[in-house]
Amino acid sequence: MNHGEPASERFRAMLENARPPTGGVAFDDIAVEVAPLFPLLGELPAEERVGGDYESFEFRECFAALTLLGRRLALLDLTPSAAVQIVRLALRSVEQPDESLAGGFSERAVAAAVEGFVLGREERLAQTADSRAAKHLKPLRIDDAVFALVVSGAHEPSTLSECADALGRAMLNANVRIAIVDLTQLGEPNGERAAAVFAADEVTRMLGGVCFFTGVDARWVAAAADARIPLEVMHTESNLAEALAAARQMTESATGGGGPKWRALFDRFRR
Repeated sequence: MNHGEPASERFRAMLENARPPTGGVAFDDIAVEVAPLFPLLGELPAEERVGGDYESFEFRECFAALTLLGRRLALLDLTPSAAVQIVRLALRSVEQPDESLAGGFSERAVAAAVEGFVLGREERLAQTADSRAAKHLKPLRIDDAVFALVVSGAHEPSTLSECADALGRAMLNANVRIAIVDLTQLGEPNGERAAAVFAADEVTRMLGGVCFFTGVDARWVAAAADARIPLEVMHTESNLAEALAAARQMTESATGGGGPKWRALFDRFRR
């Protein structure tokens, strides 16, 4: 190993030589994640890495960076063994000819990375679960004049906003101007979620239509108040059956009148 080379170049050479199983993740992407670690490792004198004060600020900062690295490697969907191998290669890339990082520092460094990996894996599993749940949040065609969006579970505001947009696109494509959004099974109300889900009212208004909301209990009323959403000007019904009955009464008026506001819809729905 040529110790005249920067640590990043030595790491990349060792990575190419070791070729840990990455599941298709490019070595360039791994090198980008590891790069911020090298300046911190380089600031630690060799003798300090062998047996220094691991509770000092310099070491704690380095261990924090290793925890973040472990998290990032987990989010890249690497295996635990591959992540540990990559961390050990990073440590070796700053090793001096007469130095061995075996022992306390290496063990603590790997432990910090593993801790971050566990956090990252939990985060990735949560993202995967949210993504799978969101796939089922699709507008349902009730009849020729009505679409319904039944939202269940707890979802991030961004997911709910995407659902409102999907409802608008479905209505636009089918030339339907009446929607029903049911919140009965939607969990964890707060201001951000309320702003996202009640945006369906704006979407349908832009189409020249109307949106009925059901399941708007006291929790959602409070969340809407936090988000300064004027529920009093929106259409709410107790349940889906009543909303559907009200929607069918409005079918004739909803299918008449002026056309949609195409310019306002263009940026929102053309993706």
